[in-house]
Amino acid sequence: MWLAALLGPCHPLPMATAPYASRAPDTLTAAELAEAIQFHNAAYWRHNTPQIPDQVYDQLVERLRSLDPAHPVLDELGAGDTTDDGLTAGDKVVHAVPMLSLGKCYGEAELLHWARQYDGKLIASPKVDGAACSVRYDDSGAFVAAATRGDGVRGESIGHQVALIPNVPAQLPKALVDKWGGAVEVRGEVYLPLTAFDVVSELYANPRNVAAGALKAKEQGAVAATELRLFAYDLLGWETATEAEKVTVLREMGFDPAPAHPCTRDSAQHVYDKISAERGDYDYETDGVVYKMDDIAAQKRLGSTAHHPRWAIAYKFQGDSGDSELIEVQWSLARTGTITPVAIVKPVLLSGAMVSRATLHNLSNVERLALHVGDRLQLTRRGGVIPHVEGNLGGGKDEVAYPPFCPSCGKATEVHTSTRRVSGEDLVTRTLHCTVPAECPQTLRGQLFHYTRVLDIDGFGDKILKQLLSRGLVRDAAGLYALTPSDLNQLERLGPKLAVKLVDNVAARRSVPLARFLVALGIETLGKHAAKLLASKWTLAELRSREVADFSELPGLGQLTAEQIVAGLAAQSALIDRLSMHVTIEAPQQTVTSGVLDGQVVVFTGKLETMNRRDAQHLVVGLGGTAGSSVTKETTLVVVGGDGLTAAKPSSKIKKARKLAESGTGLMLLSEADFQQQYLSESAS
Repeated sequence: MWLAALLGPCHPLPMATAPYASRAPDTLTAAELAEAIQFHNAAYWRHNTPQIPDQVYDQLVERLRSLDPAHPVLDELGAGDTTDDGLTAGDKVVHAVPMLSLGKCYGEAELLHWARQYDGKLIASPKVDGAACSVRYDDSGAFVAAATRGDGVRGESIGHQVALIPNVPAQLPKALVDKWGGAVEVRGEVYLPLTAFDVVSELYANPRNVAAGALKAKEQGAVAATELRLFAYDLLGWETATEAEKVTVLREMGFDPAPAHPCTRDSAQHVYDKISAERGDYDYETDGVVYKMDDIAAQKRLGSTAHHPRWAIAYKFQGDSGDSELIEVQWSLARTGTITPVAIVKPVLLSGAMVSRATLHNLSNVERLALHVGDRLQLTRRGGVIPHVEGNLGGGKDEVAYPPFCPSCGKATEVHTSTRRVSGEDLVTRTLHCTVPAECPQTLRGQLFHYTRVLDIDGFGDKILKQLLSRGLVRDAAGLYALTPSDLNQLERLGPKLAVKLVDNVAARRSVPLARFLVALGIETLGKHAAKLLASKWTLAELRSREVADFSELPGLGQLTAEQIVAGLAAQSALIDRLSMHVTIEAPQQTVTSGVLDGQVVVFTGKLETMNRRDAQHLVVGLGGTAGSSVTKETTLVVVGGDGLTAAKPSSKIKKARKLAESGTGLMLLSEADFQQQYLSESAS
């Protein structure tokens, strides 16, 4: 089985089974390749449920191109089926200018062949593996709509989600709008940062699918739109002379432009090599480098085909996909007590590195892939960094079973089954756990290692922690503060001077900022961003008494994160009590001590006339208040621009604010003029 083996891990299509799924590309005729390409093209563009990795799809396309370079299907790539077919995910939006795909190349010779038609400067950018969308602003610079790429001609409305993405401005700067004039459209790639994907990686195949699903969701799911980001790469309506100028304008508008590297034909390969080498440091997935001709006049002269512009090309990274034989599955214990599977395979070259291990995430994936020792596994290095098992090509004999005993302590294991609502569907996940994590040496060692690293307590490496636990000198992080030099002198190869230094290192961390303390606890999903947010609103004692609803309403957290934080704080309650005997928790420093908006949480809605949204939020902070992005129980003041307070159809923010005000929360709604008179005139005096 070839393609059929890859269909298991993917979402089912509301279509027929993939044609020729059991055959490899080099065994298909041109007609069969065309049929398979059309199927997977529609799966990607129309249904937003890709069935195979990009690299496998590219193999089909390149095989057809080698057999029949003039085949008409090659001119239709990206278009899909343009009929509506009753899809109701969102209102249809017609793109004023088609959103085309990019032509591809796979080597320097092909790149230079493309660049032969142009002598000027090129602009190179990482090809972000996300979901393309367009964002529209009216002639006043106000956000009005956003749409998916769809089939390139028509997309679906996703403005309700794009408006929540933190680096998508709600209002463009007035000076910029006055300078350029007229409505404008920005196009970009929406992606989920890898640091955010790590939190939900067991639920999804890859970050791109998460971003696409979050954009099209009617409501917030496991991943909220506030966790997404957008790289802007194109500008329509405001005519710039060069791509470099376009990048400058996009940045002035408040967007994050895609990273741009100027180069020439002679240095183009060098830039590709540089980006390829650095992509492991990026917080997003990238599968190639996009080159554009810098001169817009030259772009217009060259024009486009029905499929792609002639003035741009994507140089795809090679070696991202391959297959290898499964030798065994190793089960590794994490500091949370979860036992995760890792596929050990015969070494295979992927993205320039020899790979012999690939993550399987959890027990559900092992069961879903139906793994047997000796299977041929389809592997990819996502983002060119982390090896993943994407599919099982079969061929093995001995079934892989999960271990009945913990690989660390030897105690029994147990399977936890959780059900989560993701994009309107119940997703069941099975994970394997040690039954006594509080007594498991490897789990305890992992927790101690995490605590010392977060608080920068130097000197406590794996060997020292292992000895401390085996000798019973510590049981948890609180035990570190009770250590004496004589305790540490018992350890192998640890002299008196080092013992004193380690005790001093611990003593230097007896006063800890609350946000850092929270991260050090090692609670799932409670990272730096969430910790800073929580520490800015509550003390440690207050946090421990909060409920899920209190956290889920905070910007960027969501229901799933809130549930895990509440559960984590409860599970660590005894440890927090013990640590509190040794550690003083520092309150966050307040940058503003007083002001006319001191204690107020202010949310702006509607089109403001005297300032843009970002300036208004900065003003609130400068006057001692907190600028919110959504209306919650914490909101005390909602400022409404234009005629929003008297509109026949009030916005959702105004509806929610009125409901909260009626419930007696003390929330006030003010027009922009009343806000100016009541607060800004007072601050000026």
